Parts: sequence; C-alpha cells; structure tokens
Amino acid sequence: MSRGYDDEFLVLPGRLQRLAEELDEEGLPALDGAPDRIAALVELAYALRPHLHEGRVPSYGALLPPRSLFAPGFNQPALDTVADLIPVHDLDLQFARRFADGITSFAVRSHHSVDHLACFGRSMAGEYDLVGLQARIGGLIIQRHPAGQVRLFGPSGVVRWNGTTWHHDAPMDAWIKRLRAVAPGLPVDGVRPLLRFAVHKLGGRGIGATLIWRPTEHDVPAHRHEPLVHNAPRLRLDHIGEEAALAQALSQTDGAAIFDRDVTLSALAIRLAPSTSAERAIGAIGGMRHTSALRYSYDDPHSIVIVVSDAGPVTLMHAGRAITSVDPAEEKIG
Repeated sequence: MSRGYDDEFLVLPGRLQRLAEELDEEGLPALDGAPDRIAALVELAYALRPHLHEGRVPSYGALLPPRSLFAPGFNQPALDTVADLIPVHDLDLQFARRFADGITSFAVRSHHSVDHLACFGRSMAGEYDLVGLQARIGGLIIQRHPAGQVRLFGPSGVVRWNGTTWHHDAPMDAWIKRLRAVAPGLPVDGVRPLLRFAVHKLGGRGIGATLIWRPTEHDVPAHRHEPLVHNAPRLRLDHIGEEAALAQALSQTDGAAIFDRDVTLSALAIRLAPSTSAERAIGAIGGMRHTSALRYSYDDPHSIVIVVSDAGPVTLMHAGRAITSVDPAEEKIG
C-alpha cells in the first residue's frame, strides 16, 4: 500500500486490501478507467462506509477524471464545460468530502487529495445522467446515492452495491453488439434508448418491468395480448419528462409495456398470454415475469423483449432465447 493513504483514518489499508480482493473475486471491473486505482479504492471504501454525523448517513459523489484534466497546457477540460470547478486545495481531505453530496456537487479527486468541487446547475443523482457524464469526461465516477446504493461508473459500465450484493451492467455498445449476433434480422441499433431506459432508469431504481419493442410492420400475434389499461399516452423515451412519467407509471403498474419502431409507448399494462406451443417449448424460468416474457418472445419473433428485475438485473429476450450477459459464457438462464 502506498504511503499517504495510511493517514485516512476512516479507510484503513487492511480494509482496502479486503475490498480489492472482494472486487477481484466477484470479477467486477469496478476500477477500470481509474487514473489511480488506490485513490479509487479509497473513495469507494468511503462511499461504502461514509463518516456519520449525529447518526445521519450522508450521500456522496467523487469524480476521478483522467490525469490530463488539470495538467499544465490542458486548456479546456470537458468537466469545466458542464460544472463550476471550485478549488479546495487547502482543505483537509475528510473535510472537503463534506461538500460533495453526489447529487449536484462532487469531489474531484487526484492522487492524494480532493483538488476541486464540481458543482452542477442541475441534479446529477440519476444513473442515466452519470453514465452520460462519465462518457464525456472519462475516468471513474463513484456515488453513494441518497437511497444508500453505491455505484461506480466507468468505461466498463456500471457496478452497483445494494447493501447486500454487487451487480455489473456492461456498456450499452456491448449489449447492442450481442443483440446484432442474436437477432440479425432486426434493426437492433434502434432499441438503444429503450435498453438505456431499462438498465439505467428502471434497473438503477429497482423498478421491475417487461418492455416489448416491435420494430416491424407485422401484426401482433393473435390472442397473445390482453390490455388491462386502454388509451395509454404516447410517451417518448428521448424526452426527459416523458421518460420520467413512464418510469413513474411502471413503478405502479403490472403487465408489459409495448413500444413501436421509434421507441414510443403504444400500449401499457398488457397481460401476456402464451400459445400452447410456447408453453410446451419454454419451461418456467426465474419467476412469472421472466417466464411469460420469454414465452411471448417465442410467439413474436419480430420483437425484442427486455425484462427488468426489481433487483436490478436486465434480461434480453428474442425468439424464445434469454440473453443475460454480453458474454455468452456467462449466461445463467435461457
């Protein structure tokens, strides 16, 4: 362990070692993209167990951008275009962290200290927002959400700790690449907004749902749908307010949601009724939601079905096949 980190009394070197070993044992790419892996471990350990004040557990956020961000001669750092950067060089590290709420203010960490506070003009608490920020500035982002979930955002995707288990979601491009191989007859690039919504808006908030994308002129298979709610609004996933409205509805609604080629909502609260052949071909997997969705995908091979577990993980389905990982060797069901 490097000298200098021993002084951080809330994060002991032994704890850092155990955390590093845990990440390694779980096969998590949590520190990928970190300019300083020790600093990243320190910030992750702090986010997992922050300093309490009067019994209150604070939220927290830290940015670990590439080393070049504040290097001499680097004229226009990307972070400077989206946030106000306030120097805090003379503040003790532990005290500097108190200003970073992981919502609109984040500590900007270098090797041994917090150099700046990044203050944003709007909330950056959402997973979707932080995925976009990481793609823009690079490096690693660590957040302890006000709800208690700890998340890391890096070039290898999103790693979450829910208080009990770790979960990793691969980057969107990796999912799209996998879909191209599994469903070569469909324009799978068009599903990107729906997949992003499923992974980062629903999965990140623990909202279980079944989402069906039909980029086709073929009719819905007869007798496979039973609408429980009629006249759903035509909400669009590329509009922030409409996306939020849809997530709010899904958090309170059973049944599947159906989207057209343009990933606009066309139906909501749909009970899926499998054919006899689907029931024969597809056995029970992972619970009622996953089983009914997989049987529907068997009956409707012109669709891509996305199932979001209320525990966070996302399963993609096509033509009766369940896709649980961007790496076929790691799939658990299907």
